[in-house]
Amino acid sequence: MKTLYISDLDGTLLDRNACLSERSLKLIKGLISQGMLFSVATARSQSAVKILEQLDINIPSVHLNGVLMYDFKKRKYIGCTPMNTKTALKIIEILKSFDRMSFVYKFDSDCGINVEFEKLSNEVERNFFDVRKNSDYKSFRQIDNITVSDEEKAIYFTMVDEYSRLHPIYTEIKKLSGAKPTLYRDNYSDMYFLEVFSSDATKAAGVIKLKKLLNADRVVAFGDNLNDLEMLRDADIGVAVGDSVEEVKAQADIVIGNSYEDGVAEYLKLAWIN
Repeated sequence: MKTLYISDLDGTLLDRNACLSERSLKLIKGLISQGMLFSVATARSQSAVKILEQLDINIPSVHLNGVLMYDFKKRKYIGCTPMNTKTALKIIEILKSFDRMSFVYKFDSDCGINVEFEKLSNEVERNFFDVRKNSDYKSFRQIDNITVSDEEKAIYFTMVDEYSRLHPIYTEIKKLSGAKPTLYRDNYSDMYFLEVFSSDATKAAGVIKLKKLLNADRVVAFGDNLNDLEMLRDADIGVAVGDSVEEVKAQADIVIGNSYEDGVAEYLKLAWIN
């Protein structure tokens, strides 16, 4: 039976310092070299590629919660699910009504990911920007008034703030047809992420596309947070790491060791042997 093993990154495969441990690296890299079909489905974009290249992954990965798929052999994105322009404009209206604008991701097949923002609202967003602003795979541009068009489509909205501020925005956006909002706690702070993308682009949908692309018979998926719920639900086997949020543990078929104790890598080692 041809099995696709796919894992979330932050809070699942990575440790508390957002790093891939030496043990996980050694174990998973060895399993891939033996023929295991292993990849990730993450909310990250190209920053995940830098981490995953260490593993010598040889099949595509799913990024921005299913919006993009990346091919490591071709070293380029091979799929993109943009938002409907009218829906994206309505999201911008909602954000402005709450006096809150997010980072807005736009995608160009030639130039890659372009990110626009009006201001940085808190320390976590400033850190997000500082870490990524000089990258060679993503451009950032601060502008006075963000908008989108049919020629310059939005693919992703993301912001970080307190739950009390983001939840009302999440509730309003959830009413929109064609939009998929997800609200979950940041793995590295007490703040929350609100991310919005096309309702046709979820981690679960991205994993299904990858399964078909690889002609796999089944999927074993690993996760820890609320944006992993659908992926674990739709997988043949949904696996939660021990330090997952309670909703994910309840959804999962199996609960394994903690993320910071190489829980995913240890499970993969045993699954490959058996």
